[in-house]
Amino acid sequence: MLAATITLLFSAVAIATAITLVDCWLRARSAYSSLKRQNDLVKAGFVPQVEARIVRLRPTAPRALATTRPFARRLPRQSDVPLHALGGV
Repeated sequence: MLAATITLLFSAVAIATAITLVDCWLRARSAYSSLKRQNDLVKAGFVPQVEARIVRLRPTAPRALATTRPFARRLPRQSDVPLHALGGV
């Protein structure tokens, strides 16, 4: 009984491996034919167009960031204490 179970398990794994290898082979063959077709079009003078899902727009930089940094602006002084009395600030 144990031998039959092990044989069945190895058979199932072998079948799954064979199906996976065939699937990978079919996908690779399709990709290769697509690349070959694109290469033929480029050699003929056509420029391939990038699919819309591949194009990614660059994120826009916030323009207000440079003007709203707290260290970029000076606040008016609120006291009448001279600057030399503040310890060289």
